[in-house]
Amino acid sequence: MADGFDTQPGLDQHKGKRVGLWPAQSVVAGAMLGIGIFIAPPVVASHVTGPGYFLLMWLLGGLAALCGALSVAELGAMMPRAGGDYPYLQRAYGPGIAFAAGWLQMLATFPGSLAAMAVGTATFQFPVLLGPSFAEPVSFGLFSIHGPSFWAAAIVIVLTVLNHIGVVLSGRVQVILTTVPLLVFLIASCLVIGEIGVGQAIDWMREGTAALPPSIVDMAQAYLPVYFAYSGWNAAIYIGGEIKNPGRNLPLAVIGGTSMVVVLYLVLCAGFLSVFPLSDLANVGEAGTAAASKMFGTTGIIVVTSLILLAMLGSINGTVLTGSRIAYAMARGGDFAKSAGKLHPKFRTPVVALWVQCALALALIATNSFEGLLDYASAAMLITGTLTVLSVMLLRKKIPDIHRPYRLGLYPLAPLAYAGSSLLVLAILAYQGDLSVWIAFAWFALAMLAYRLMRPR
Repeated sequence: MADGFDTQPGLDQHKGKRVGLWPAQSVVAGAMLGIGIFIAPPVVASHVTGPGYFLLMWLLGGLAALCGALSVAELGAMMPRAGGDYPYLQRAYGPGIAFAAGWLQMLATFPGSLAAMAVGTATFQFPVLLGPSFAEPVSFGLFSIHGPSFWAAAIVIVLTVLNHIGVVLSGRVQVILTTVPLLVFLIASCLVIGEIGVGQAIDWMREGTAALPPSIVDMAQAYLPVYFAYSGWNAAIYIGGEIKNPGRNLPLAVIGGTSMVVVLYLVLCAGFLSVFPLSDLANVGEAGTAAASKMFGTTGIIVVTSLILLAMLGSINGTVLTGSRIAYAMARGGDFAKSAGKLHPKFRTPVVALWVQCALALALIATNSFEGLLDYASAAMLITGTLTVLSVMLLRKKIPDIHRPYRLGLYPLAPLAYAGSSLLVLAILAYQGDLSVWIAFAWFALAMLAYRLMRPR
């Protein structure tokens, strides 16, 4: 109990640390590479005044993600634990804040992300690849279910079964689902940018500096979808106890996976600008399929949509894997049902936590609200992400002598930069009365109240 954590055998201590560096990087990249990069660019384009500002928003979001990744890399290498943010919040802020943040993640962040990505995949990709019938209601006798919601539920259930069977199989599937889209999207975007030339890039920068800058409110509204697109940079710490040689591999996985996606997103966004003027990009709906349609026709739509589908499944699989560790860690700490803290005797996976997460995601899918799910998950991420990143600074003071295999450079610039940008966006959205932000605040406050009423002093 030297570090304040549970030391009973579990995901942190059992002998089978089976996740290597590349699978761990794939978990990070897969959790980040989601539907956000295809639906966020049009939203961002609608709030900025020129291509330069459009790329600037994606650059700022990428830098914030890297600052967050650098910060949690120190946490993960210092105390590799299954459960992601929860164990570090418990040590940094005490059990009450950790309890509230853990419940917010378990009720909003991960189920909301799973539901949003699964509904988006079933709405945008399935009908294109499998036929328009996949957008129609699915009938069961006298009952019918909204088509995209039914197929979204099927996606979440199938990938939960995969993670139930074992982390090794899930990690191998993650490598495939992440590597193929990453390589192909990067190659394709580089080819497009190669045709743009340096002259076009210079023109973009001139246009960006000549245009009037967006308002603070417009920049905050543009940043929120960028934030969602980059979310997942901390995914590896959710399986820290299952990573081989975590002192070396966990920081490399977090920083390497995040850096790959930041570069890819900037290249993809430049590619979108090479296909559409900024005003047209704001109205295309889903940028990946729209760009493929304009450049390559029917064949291009099928190829690109297939790659997007792989990326979506990789993102959902990575989220299923990492998110279930929250309920597991909370159960181990006495803040959730004890059964969720037990591992399957054969597969060594937290099966109860996996299926609790699945049930919550299915309940959210039933709302049939794609944009609402995005906002719901994003608001919760802003709150818990800020608390986690700032815990690096608190733990430097609370436990200064603990061994840190990786130590954050340029301290404390990275955590302050990340927290500052997130708090600014939260303040602007709250002032505007954004419902998703106030719901997230309400869940957090209710959890704190429940902790004080139910837990002994």
